[in-house]
Amino acid sequence: MNTFRGWETSLSLMLAYDGLARNHAQQLRNAPKEPGTDEPHPRDVYRNLFALLILNASIVEGTLRTILSERVRVDRNAAVAAGDREGRKRHDGPTRLLEEFLISLEGAGSWAKLTSDSKSYLGEAMHHGLPIDLVQGIENLFVLRNVLAHGTALIQPTTTMTDDMKGTYPFNWQSKLHGVGMYLEKQFKRGGVFENLAHPDVAEHFMGVTKLYLAEIQKKFDPLPDRPAATIKLINGYALGYANWG
Repeated sequence: MNTFRGWETSLSLMLAYDGLARNHAQQLRNAPKEPGTDEPHPRDVYRNLFALLILNASIVEGTLRTILSERVRVDRNAAVAAGDREGRKRHDGPTRLLEEFLISLEGAGSWAKLTSDSKSYLGEAMHHGLPIDLVQGIENLFVLRNVLAHGTALIQPTTTMTDDMKGTYPFNWQSKLHGVGMYLEKQFKRGGVFENLAHPDVAEHFMGVTKLYLAEIQKKFDPLPDRPAATIKLINGYALGYANWG
């Protein structure tokens, strides 16, 4: 059986998140306040927020991918060992499928693909049965990540566009951000996607959702492999904006 070395990138991303979050907290404290408010200009919130959201989503995705891939690897190794005991010189069909599935799982990264793979292998999404508010929070985090990670401009129609305007710019943006817009409005109540994203607590909100979500994932898949367990342990004790690990 081939040997290999691995590095849990989610752990490194969490350390990077911590450094950026401390910078974010300092920026919000020191930035000039908008006239008549005790908050900084939105650009001073966005400066680090978008990168924090991208990192946050990547940490979640990487942690869940490792949990699933380690489970597949255990099953693959058991199938290979059974073949060895039976004297097989080549993998049988089921073992080859496990091998191919593992390669695909680790090599094709996206939240949608991970969700699809987990349904194929486990018979349900990894977050099946978790509190719906946590699932919605994470799903909306990934909607934001998928927009922000590509450097695409965020577009928010200034008036509601009706269905007969489908195909007219910027109707597709209204459709794409409808769910996340409703979610952010429920949390921050500022009347628009831009306004809600400018709330100083957005990064802390999504990290708070992440902590609760991963705690539920840990209970569901207990005992966890060592690598994702180490990442979740870091996150569980994390306080955004403070010196957590030196």
